[in-house]
Amino acid sequence: CWIAPATAALNVNARPIMVDVDPNTFCLDAAKVKAAITPRTKAIIAVHLYGSMSNLDELLAIGAANKIPVIEDCAQSHGSQWNGKNAGSHGVVGCFSFHHG
Repeated sequence: CWIAPATAALNVNARPIMVDVDPNTFCLDAAKVKAAITPRTKAIIAVHLYGSMSNLDELLAIGAANKIPVIEDCAQSHGSQWNGKNAGSHGVVGCFSFHHG
């Protein structure tokens, strides 16, 4: 699943920075996202996997604190919810695709 957001970044001449995942959810580890942010960071892309969602409370707080938009890649989380809100409705934009790249 990581190939699609990385390819999207490359298509706009951006350099994707890979951040490790939480081993329990296989979604972004918010602490590692926070540590990876630099002045050049333009967006955080949270990929929700296997029906699990990234910790959006933490990621949205990190994004807000650094004035960085959070984009949700929801291709593998159709119907999932975080705090009663559907996947794709938390960040600046939510993307749903049906293919890995």
